Amino acid sequence: MDDMRNEVKEGYEQGDYEGEYRQDRELRDEEKQLLDKLFSELDPGAEILDLGCGTGLPFDRYLAEKGYNVTGVDIAENHVEAARQNVPDAEFLQGDFFEQEFGENSFDAVVSFYAIFHIPRDEHRELYERINYWLKDAGYMLATVAGGEMEEYRDEDFVGSEMVWSSHSQEKNRELIEDSGFSITETYEEKDDEHHLWILAENTA
Repeated sequence: MDDMRNEVKEGYEQGDYEGEYRQDRELRDEEKQLLDKLFSELDPGAEILDLGCGTGLPFDRYLAEKGYNVTGVDIAENHVEAARQNVPDAEFLQGDFFEQEFGENSFDAVVSFYAIFHIPRDEHRELYERINYWLKDAGYMLATVAGGEMEEYRDEDFVGSEMVWSSHSQEKNRELIEDSGFSITETYEEKDDEHHLWILAENTA
């Protein structure tokens, strides 16, 4: 499992992910609609955690501009350094999701965009349970998961470096989220450039 984490970390630190995917990246209409639905459930100044924050663009900048208190976590050191420059009003931490020691009821919402499938899928339920623990009662999670099942898929030239992904099927992802104490309130299947499933879910347990 540590091997996969090291591959992901090295891949993002050695490849040009920012140049390929985040430079001048604007929010898509569907993304804004889902974020607006999340915002409608949050109070002004709410605490939001972003798991896999990358360079902070475009999502964390958008959240900070809306007046929310943003904490981002990413495994790649260069991403965290860039995020601190791109979104100076937010706090960014470098490390693994499972190494974070946030307390119970720490956040009003947890978001994770294009990141959960970079940890082994056997650990996804534990991550959802941790997210539930970190959330306040009736808090929300907005996350993207892969559109299909893959136990351990590798690309030797992803933005100039090797990268690895791991995911359950859409149906299994929904099941794991619900079994971790969430009620799914909205989904959106993204099929434009790549295949992803967006899930908005409320903490109910």
